[in-house]
Amino acid sequence: MKNITFKSLVIFCSAVLLSALLFSMVSCAKKKPPESIVQKPVVSAEDEARKKAEVEAIKKSEDEARLREAEAKRMLEEEAAKRREDEARRKFEEERLKAAEAEEDARKRAEEETRLKAEEETRARAAEKAKVAAEAGGKASHEVVKGESLWKIAKYKDVYKNPFMWPLIYKANHDKINDPDLIYPKQIFSILRDFPSDDKDKAVRHAKTRGEWSLHDGPEKYWEPGYKKK
Repeated sequence: MKNITFKSLVIFCSAVLLSALLFSMVSCAKKKPPESIVQKPVVSAEDEARKKAEVEAIKKSEDEARLREAEAKRMLEEEAAKRREDEARRKFEEERLKAAEAEEDARKRAEEETRLKAEEETRARAAEKAKVAAEAGGKASHEVVKGESLWKIAKYKDVYKNPFMWPLIYKANHDKINDPDLIYPKQIFSILRDFPSDDKDKAVRHAKTRGEWSLHDGPEKYWEPGYKKK
């Protein structure tokens, strides 16, 4: 009887120990493994200073980059403003030149119109004088207009009607004429009406036989011996 009780007690104790062991194993399986402890490295003062210097250098580099970018932007804006200013100045100069050219053209046209009007008035006065002289039997004076010569003046109906008589006009106006081949507009020449027939013959003969000539030969070139200007 005692043996049975002892065996039963041993079995019971074994069961309790086995249960406790199983429970302990299950509990250990459910628990999280402990976290590993990472030890922070120890930073020395020298490393700290170096790191700080690197940060400051990076910041300085960034600041310089921003300054360079701002300076480049400013220069671009100034260049664009200068281009606009140059373009405005160029346009102003072109407009000024155009206005000056237009003004010069207008002035030239006005001068040309004035000149043409003056010539027309001169021709009108000459025609009127010629008409009056023709009605009176010939005029006593003649005002030179552009394109005339002593030859052409002498040929007029109200003068001599003979171009070869031009030396008579030169003789009467030698104080106004330096060279018979060079007369100028607005000169007023006297027209001789009373002259010896001998002077007429000499004038015609000289006009027909004066020979070779050139400008500025001098007055004596145009007179044969014995027919000198007074």
